[in-house]
Amino acid sequence: MELKIDHIQKSYGPVTVIDDVSFTVDKDQKIGLVGNNGSGKSTLLKILAGIIEPDKGRITTRKGLRIGYMPQDANLASDETIRHYLRRVSGIEDLESRLETSPEAVDQYESRDGYAFESRMQFTLTGFGLNKINSDRPINTLSSGQKSKVLMAGVLLSDAELLLLDEPTNNLDLPALIWLEDFLSRSAASCIIVSHDRFFLDRVVNKIFELNWHTRTITVTNGKYSDYLEQLAKERVRRQTEYEQQQDETQRLTELAQKRRAAAQRGAHYQGSDNDKYDRGFKRNRAARSGKSARAAEKRIEHMEHMEKPIERDKLRIHIRPLKPGGRTDITLQDTVMGYPEGDFRLGSVTMNIAYGSRVAILGLNGSGKSTLLQTIGKELPPLSGLVDIGNALIVGNFMQEHDNLPLDKSLKNFLIQQGHLPISEAYAMAIQYGFSEDELDKPIGDFSPGGQSRILLAILSALSVNALLLDEPTNHLDIEALDALEEVITHYQGTIILVSHDRYFLEKFNPTDTYVITDGKLTREPSLTAYIENARREAKRLINML
Repeated sequence: MELKIDHIQKSYGPVTVIDDVSFTVDKDQKIGLVGNNGSGKSTLLKILAGIIEPDKGRITTRKGLRIGYMPQDANLASDETIRHYLRRVSGIEDLESRLETSPEAVDQYESRDGYAFESRMQFTLTGFGLNKINSDRPINTLSSGQKSKVLMAGVLLSDAELLLLDEPTNNLDLPALIWLEDFLSRSAASCIIVSHDRFFLDRVVNKIFELNWHTRTITVTNGKYSDYLEQLAKERVRRQTEYEQQQDETQRLTELAQKRRAAAQRGAHYQGSDNDKYDRGFKRNRAARSGKSARAAEKRIEHMEHMEKPIERDKLRIHIRPLKPGGRTDITLQDTVMGYPEGDFRLGSVTMNIAYGSRVAILGLNGSGKSTLLQTIGKELPPLSGLVDIGNALIVGNFMQEHDNLPLDKSLKNFLIQQGHLPISEAYAMAIQYGFSEDELDKPIGDFSPGGQSRILLAILSALSVNALLLDEPTNHLDIEALDALEEVITHYQGTIILVSHDRYFLEKFNPTDTYVITDGKLTREPSLTAYIENARREAKRLINML
């Protein structure tokens, strides 16, 4: 046993986030922690990591257990070099400083293969696609995706025996994600992983903990994530069937009792003729039996174990109906060079034409320029040179992964009214439709979780009836419910979609008509999405086998 949780409870004010949660984590267990946004997954990981204290309950860990924790939205702002940061957070630097004075430090250093740390560091950075970046480079010069990779590398290099990973795949590109899958699958460390990436969970975990949004308790399912989904669907059908059967039986017994009691009352008051004493006695005896039968039926109802009606969340439905275009609808880039005037990075020149209704997937490593391309097409970033022509009949909706296009100080209600051009009644209705409560309407957008901000952006895209979608990692921070709804949208959407994503399940649902890869500042066309993923998998396995 690595870790044991006994009756943990955590509340924030009147809201109970986690209620009476108990479980154990054994050696080499790989656990997927799932549940709707706001169900308490991140809170639970922070409790296990010792960052916050539970209100009630007890946590017991194996003596000497090393725990590594990666938060969901860590902002790694540091002027340290990559090498110095990794040496520090892994604990290797501290052990080296004590080698001459502490035999215990020597033992730990050798058990952690400290003499090979430099090669292990380079191997890990290579797995995350950072091998072309000098490890003496300051962290604050990296892109947000690259910073996330360095943070994850630090967690893995800490040689933790229990890894607590909160959405580790959110900021990884596809090759790095596949490498991490293989690394964790082969690792002896136990893991509790919060993720909504279905392929990732299926390949890594062997047990699912579900935090229920209603009861705030844990349900445990053995097996892969797909096994959990199958069992969940069967359990829902079973509960609903049993509830309906009990309701039917209750109604049958109630009607029987009412019928027998009515018969008993008629028989008890039967008079008949003065000469028909036998008939009167028979009627009254039968009435007594009817009354007894009625009481028996009522007792059966009383002794039934009452079943509550199964509670299900209202299914989230996202409706983005593109406005039918009445003019030019192509997106054209001609000899276009993209980037920031003050930076060294350049993408292009790029020449491409995207016809209306195309479904374009843009792939590549973090920092390769995928977001830069979408920002340029969305007219949020002027090109450095060349032409960007957006058809005059296109209404472009831009879903940025960092949510930079959201006014964080504006309330949800005012944003929907002003940006979505909605009357107040429709703004209220749309907020409710996208999973927000009335209490949240006046809440500033900056106070919402990343998942909540993603749903706000989707609501605006719906309100504007955009007919060209620019989606930059749209699956980040969305729970399974919202992912299912978004998949339904992209499957039937009739407009143009340009998608940046690393979620293989989502990409397969998207079924691109065109697949492009950005490498070393150049945009090239791939034969197919499948070919790109297979190449990434082969390279990840090659790197893992070098261990």
